Amino acid sequence: MRRFSVITILIAAMVFLCVSLIPEDSNAIPAFARKYQMNCGSCHLAWPQLNQVGRTFKENGYKFPGNEQTEVISDFLQWDKHIPLAAVIVSRPYDEKKSDVRKVRALHEVELMVAGLLYKNVSGFLEIEAEDEKDFEPEISTGVLGYHPMKALNIQLSYSPVLWADPYDTLSEKRKLTRGAYSVIDNPFGGADNEGTLSAARQTIALYGRSLGKLFYSVGFSGVADDAEGKNANNFHGRLAVDIIPELTLGTFGITGKWDEDDIERDFSRYGFDLQVDYSNVRLTGAYLHAKDDRETSGSEDNNAWYTQAFYVWKKDTRPLVVPLIRFDSYEENDGNDKYKELTLNVGYYFTENIKGFVEYWTQTDKPDNVMRDNRITLQIAAAF
Repeated sequence: MRRFSVITILIAAMVFLCVSLIPEDSNAIPAFARKYQMNCGSCHLAWPQLNQVGRTFKENGYKFPGNEQTEVISDFLQWDKHIPLAAVIVSRPYDEKKSDVRKVRALHEVELMVAGLLYKNVSGFLEIEAEDEKDFEPEISTGVLGYHPMKALNIQLSYSPVLWADPYDTLSEKRKLTRGAYSVIDNPFGGADNEGTLSAARQTIALYGRSLGKLFYSVGFSGVADDAEGKNANNFHGRLAVDIIPELTLGTFGITGKWDEDDIERDFSRYGFDLQVDYSNVRLTGAYLHAKDDRETSGSEDNNAWYTQAFYVWKKDTRPLVVPLIRFDSYEENDGNDKYKELTLNVGYYFTENIKGFVEYWTQTDKPDNVMRDNRITLQIAAAF
C-alpha cells in the first residue's frame, strides 16, 4: 500500500507542475542556442536527443555546413559577444530503490561544459562534473580536441567514451532521456576491459567522417576503460552507420583489445549492431552486443546484451512538452548463466526546451534465482543554461 501511495503522490506532483508551470517563453539559452540565436528544437528532437541537424552540427566541429565564411574564427576570441559556457544542474528530490534506502538528492549532479571553435577548423569540448556519489569532488569526465579539415575526415583526440564521435543516440550515455543507461553500454560483462563499460571514458585517438551524405564511420585506437594515463594502450574500435533514408539508420560497431593487469593479459571484444528510426514524433532505438572476455585464471566467457526503446514527443507548438518512454533491457553475466531483464517506464515534462523533469519506474522482470528482484522510483529535474 505504501508503494502505491508513493507512486500516486509523485504522479500527482508532476501533473500539478505540468499544469501550473507551463512557461510563456520557451526559448532555450545554452551556449550554442545563444550563439546562433536558435531554439533547442533546431538541433534536438527532445533535449538531449539529436535530430539530423544536430548530428550534422556535431560532426562538423560545432559549425553549420555552408556558413563557415560568416562564422567567427574562434568562439574563444569573441568574449564580448558571448561566452561558450554551459551548465547543467540535476536534482533528484526523490529516489528510492528497493535494495537501498530512500534518498533525497536535492542536488544530485552539476556539470560545467565549454565547447566550440578554438581556431578555424579546430574544435574543443570540455566537461567537468561533480556528483553526490563522489562527495561532489570535481573531475574531468570528458575532454575532446578535434580537427575538421573536411566532412569526410576528422581527427579526434580525447578522454571520452570510445564512441564519442558517433552522432546517433543509440549508444550515447550523455544523450539518454532516462536515469539508467542502456544495458549494451553500461555493463562490464566479464570485466576484462578494466571492469569498465562502453560508456566509460578512455584515452582515444580516432578518425571519423561522413561519405556520400549517408555513410558515417569512426575508427580509432584507445586505452582500456577508466585508465586516465592510457597505459599499454592496445585497443581498436570501429563504427559504421548508414542512413538508409533520413529517418532510418542501421549501424554496426565493435571494440577489441587487451588489459594488462599484474603481468596478466586479458583479451576482450565487444561487437554489435544498432537501429534508429524516426517516424513523425516517434523515435525507436535498439542495439545488440556480444561480449567476450578472458577470465583472470583460464578460459573465457561470452555474454549477450540488447535493448529496445521507444518514445513519443508530444509538442506544444514547436517545442517538446511531454515525452512518454518505454525501454526493455536484457543482458547476461557469468558466461550467459546469469540472465537479467529490466523494464523502464518514464514520463518526461519540458517546462522549457532546456528545463525538464521526469518520473521513472524501473524494475527487474527476470533475474537469477539467487538474486533478489529489485525496482526503483526516481523523480528527477534537470536544467541547462
